[in-house]
Amino acid sequence: MKFKKKAAALLTASLAVFLLAGCGSEKSGGDKNAAKKDGGAVQMDLATAYSADSPAGKALKKFVADVKEKSKGSIQINLFTDGTLGNPKDNYSSVASGDLGMTMTGLEGLDLYAPEYTFLDAPFLMTSLKQQQAILNSGIGDHLKEIYKKNGFTTLGFHNRDVREMAATKPIETPDELKGLKLRLPGMNVYVDTWSKLGVSSTTVAMNELYTALQTHVAEACEGGYEQMATLKLYEVQPYIMETDHVYEFVGLFINNKLFDKLTKEQQKILQDCATDALKYADKLAEASREQYKKECESKGVKIVKVDRNAFRKNLEAYYKEQFNTKWKVTTYEEVMKYAK
Repeated sequence: MKFKKKAAALLTASLAVFLLAGCGSEKSGGDKNAAKKDGGAVQMDLATAYSADSPAGKALKKFVADVKEKSKGSIQINLFTDGTLGNPKDNYSSVASGDLGMTMTGLEGLDLYAPEYTFLDAPFLMTSLKQQQAILNSGIGDHLKEIYKKNGFTTLGFHNRDVREMAATKPIETPDELKGLKLRLPGMNVYVDTWSKLGVSSTTVAMNELYTALQTHVAEACEGGYEQMATLKLYEVQPYIMETDHVYEFVGLFINNKLFDKLTKEQQKILQDCATDALKYADKLAEASREQYKKECESKGVKIVKVDRNAFRKNLEAYYKEQFNTKWKVTTYEEVMKYAK
C-alpha cells in the first residue's frame, strides 16, 4: 500500500515537471519563430507586402544575397514578398512581437505606433522630397526610430518608395471638384481625415479588390504611385491621373529588437551596411521606374492632368495648423514649412 502511494506521488511530481517544462517552451516560442540556428547559421524570415519585381522587392533580393555573402553564410534570410506572410499591419505587429524576424513596410507604422508623427504623410503638407528629407534629418527621424525601438523593432533605414498621385474617371484640377467624390483610400487615419476635409466621400477598399471596386464604381477615384497604377492596370478603369504629388512615401526596413541584439557586433554591422546599400539601390530603382510606369500609363491612353497643388494646400492650411496644436505636438507647422523654402 505504501509502495503504491509512493509510486503515485512520484508519477504526479513527474507529470508536474513535464507540464511546467511544456509551458516554458511555449512561452519562448516567439523568438524561435523569428530566428533559428541551422548548422551554426542564423536563419530569419523577412516579409513584405511589396511585389518581388518592384524596386523594393528587387532591393530586398540584393540585401538577402549581400548579407549571406558578407557574413560568409552565418546569416541566412528567407525572403517572402507579395504579402505572402500578411498585410503591412500584420508584418509590423509580428516583428514587434518576435513572431517574424524582419519586414520592409511603410506608413502604417506611423498610424500604429507614432500618431504624433503622421504629419510626415499628411496629404499635401510636404512640397517636395527635399523638404521631407530635411525634416527627417533634423532629428525627427531619429526620434521616430526611438519610438519604433520602444515598440519592439530596430530601424535599419528608410527607402523613398514613391510619390502618390490621384487617378479618377474625370479630370480634377481644383479642390472644389473633389466635393462628394468617392475616393478609395488606404485605412490610415491621417489619409481618411485629411481627404475628408477636402470634401471627398472616402472608402477603404482592400488593395486586392481595388480594380473591381473602380470597375463597378464602388469607388470613382483612387490615389497611389505610378507603380500602383501600372502594375494593377488601373489605367483600364481610371483614364485620368492628376499629378498631385500629395505624399512622398517612405518605407522602413525593420528587425525585431531581441533578434538584432542576439547577433554578434560583426553580424550587426554587416546587416546594417547591407541594408544601407540596398535601400540606396531601392531609391535609385524607384526614381527610374517612376518614369517608366508613368510612360506605360500614358501609352495605355491615360491623360496626365496638372493641378495647382498650392490651391489644395491653401485649402488645408487651417486644418494643418489645428492638427499641429492638438495632435502633432512634436513640432510646429511653421517649423515644417521652414524646410519647404
